[in-house]
Amino acid sequence: MLHSDRKRRLALIHAPAGFGKSTLAAQWMEFLAAQDLVTVWLSLDRDDNNTIWFLSHLLQAIRKARPGLDEELQQLLEERPDDAEHYVVPALINAIDEGGQDIVITLDDWHLVTEPRTRAVVERLLEAGGSHLSFIITSRNRSGLPLGRLMVRDQLIEVDAVALRFDENESQDFLVGINRLDLDAGDLASLHRTTEGWIAALQLVSLSLRDHRGASDLIERLSGRHASIGEYLAENVLDTLDPETLDFLLMTSVPERLCAGLASALSGVELGQAMLEKIQAQDLFLQPLDDDGTWYRYHHLFEDYLRRRLERDYPGRTGELNLVAARWYSENGFPSDAVDHALAAGDVELAVEIVELRAMWLVEHSSMSTLLALVSKIPADHAAGQARLQTAIAWAHTLLNQSGAAQRALNLAESVMPADATLTEHDRFELGVEGLVVQSCIDMYGDRVNHVDELDGKCFAQANLLRPWIVSVAANVSTFKKIHDGDYRLALEQQRWAAKFHGLTSGPFSGVYGHCFSGLAAYALLDLDRVDQHFTAAVELGRRKAGRYSHAARLAGAMMGQLLYERGELDKAEKLLEETRELGSEGGVVDFMVSTYATLARIKALRGDTPRAREILDEGDLVADSLGLDRLRLVMNLERVQLGIGPRAIDAEPDRALPGAAAVREPADITGPRLEGLAEAKAQIQLATQLRSAMADAGHGSQEPPGKSDTVTGARRLLARAAAYLGPRAELNARILLAAALEQAGNRKEAESTLWPALETCSRLGLVRPVLDGGPSCLELVRATSARLRREPAPELGSPELPRFLSILIRLEAQARTNRDAGWSAEPVPPPGTGTTVPEPGLSQREQMILRLVEKERSNREIAQELHLGINTVKWYLKSLFNALGVSDRRACVTEARRRHLLPK
Repeated sequence: MLHSDRKRRLALIHAPAGFGKSTLAAQWMEFLAAQDLVTVWLSLDRDDNNTIWFLSHLLQAIRKARPGLDEELQQLLEERPDDAEHYVVPALINAIDEGGQDIVITLDDWHLVTEPRTRAVVERLLEAGGSHLSFIITSRNRSGLPLGRLMVRDQLIEVDAVALRFDENESQDFLVGINRLDLDAGDLASLHRTTEGWIAALQLVSLSLRDHRGASDLIERLSGRHASIGEYLAENVLDTLDPETLDFLLMTSVPERLCAGLASALSGVELGQAMLEKIQAQDLFLQPLDDDGTWYRYHHLFEDYLRRRLERDYPGRTGELNLVAARWYSENGFPSDAVDHALAAGDVELAVEIVELRAMWLVEHSSMSTLLALVSKIPADHAAGQARLQTAIAWAHTLLNQSGAAQRALNLAESVMPADATLTEHDRFELGVEGLVVQSCIDMYGDRVNHVDELDGKCFAQANLLRPWIVSVAANVSTFKKIHDGDYRLALEQQRWAAKFHGLTSGPFSGVYGHCFSGLAAYALLDLDRVDQHFTAAVELGRRKAGRYSHAARLAGAMMGQLLYERGELDKAEKLLEETRELGSEGGVVDFMVSTYATLARIKALRGDTPRAREILDEGDLVADSLGLDRLRLVMNLERVQLGIGPRAIDAEPDRALPGAAAVREPADITGPRLEGLAEAKAQIQLATQLRSAMADAGHGSQEPPGKSDTVTGARRLLARAAAYLGPRAELNARILLAAALEQAGNRKEAESTLWPALETCSRLGLVRPVLDGGPSCLELVRATSARLRREPAPELGSPELPRFLSILIRLEAQARTNRDAGWSAEPVPPPGTGTTVPEPGLSQREQMILRLVEKERSNREIAQELHLGINTVKWYLKSLFNALGVSDRRACVTEARRRHLLPK
């Protein structure tokens, strides 16, 4: 029956315990593997009610059977715990479909899964899995599966207890033919009548009768329901074993799965693997869970008998063995099992200790969701009183950009620390410093630097007394502040000092941030060799330790993308920035987000894709609003003004964005005092926005343009402050802006002399975009300077490469102008909330239909069936759709389409 129905989507084997469900599934899987199908076996337990863990276990099992499955799916589970299945399941279905191999997945003990979210994942896989994916599921019931719909579509085959029962002939084959028992026809008929073909009972009978001379007498005494039969027979089986084997069985019955090391720890038998193999050879209901014989489990029914016998013969021993199992699991890297056994022993404190012991390892390895799932197992009142655990929880939420939950956990840790009796004086000292670092990190993600100065005395002065992670992250936060105080050389020095602490951490995050911040400081100084070195190191570290598409690697990609953009390598930059953009509000600190949204919007505008550039800036605004990031919001507005693609709300004169500006008119006072911390950068962004807006209005012939002299004065002030407070890179951009303002005001000679140092710097460093992004007046100066250099020799101190550099700039601008002229229409996008869905230019009607089905999480095969297309045709349309929307996967496609109002939000 099973062989003839291999193409059914689901084979459900359901029956009470002891009917051979798992045995049948295993035998069937062997048959299918012999037919060259890929077979995947996943033994479920109650932890699989956590949907992220279930998907993680499933992906690991599939990857073991079919290496090469996209590792990005696994990373996504940790980084997006709230909705990962919405992207992982369709991606998994497509990966299986595109692989072209038939895969059969067995889910053993499905009845242990009761969580609706996990059940929904399996339901989705069953209904949308395509022709290459099918399931065998064993369960004690029929719940949690879409059986009605599968039955209607003839995609279901069921094997129940009636089909699994042995008939009289099968009972005879099993007892006499296989087990060689000397039984007559009357004995066989009596046994079949009494056991009703229950396989577990028949197996127990075979064990009991092996050395029993009075078989007929034993059989006559069997009566009653299955449970009583089973208990009686189990007693007879156990009583025939030698004491060593019996004790081994009893002591190892506590965990749900066994390996040699755990068996030895529980039983005290040194040769645990040999004993497991001996018991398996004796057919004592021990089943292997993997091909290499590492993990085993007892049959559930037999396991229950052993546990009851253990309680009877050794009262109170179960609790002790649970504690042994908890400690073994903890020491060997299985924290979830360890917590379960500690709780089973009633030792909640040990469960807390186990989670605490593993917590920061999980944080450093970017497994924040796993940590939070472990914490959820512990009673809330016990977890709440543990300062170390609450601090780790605060870290997990911080790195997931969940600042509210992070702050609550941190506040709780600080409040319970005085009463936490598990802490030593050193623990209290270290946790106090760590709490300050967590708070500083929360502030840094919020673009604040409130507590950073305290780190010098409380953290760095005593660094050797602290865990490397604490010092590593503290150094990054301190570096962040130094960068935004304009102390770039001190920032680089801080990172040189911190390098050894970065190297002592086990995960990539702090090291990636360290390299990125070093690169930012070097960028401010225009030390591009060092910038390249640090950004490259950050990308490589993130990819090596966490994966090509990991959070850490994408953050580093944002910084490298900006450098590539300014060098004119738009294709490489665009690819990296698109990957970082997928992180959304989890895209790191503001500097990373600025690189992502502002730079990517410029690239889209250069491609002639004004609507897409606008949407990227809208997305940046949404992130800024949701996280309260004023600096990001200001940069988005500056980009709108500079690209001429959005409204400009200007509420001050060009030179009044900085406090006291109105009173400062003389050149001697043009700089003024530095504003504190990030306020200086924000003020300069505001002033640059006002100046760009005024220049745009003047260039467009506004009826009431601001005075040109005011614009030049404001630009002079911006240059003075940038040079004094924000370093060479800011000075370079401000100089370019002043030159454009002077050119627009009709002062060509001073404009050329102002721009000349910027041109020399950009030529020497190979930076093309700062000048090209300077605006029409700046580009007019470039053309005029190039023409003059062709007529006259370069100045004595001028670079001989400058004329060639200017020619490159002119050629690149001509290419960009061609792209813009041939690009998409810049018609305004309907405002959010209008409920209007308008076809985007460049999207066909078919692409629109496919887009709506992608939003509904349809797999490629489902789309093909619904639209009556071939699956390869769907893939072609999806590729076209991704190209049109500038994305690389389904999740980004839906997000981008909603931002463009192609789909309702």
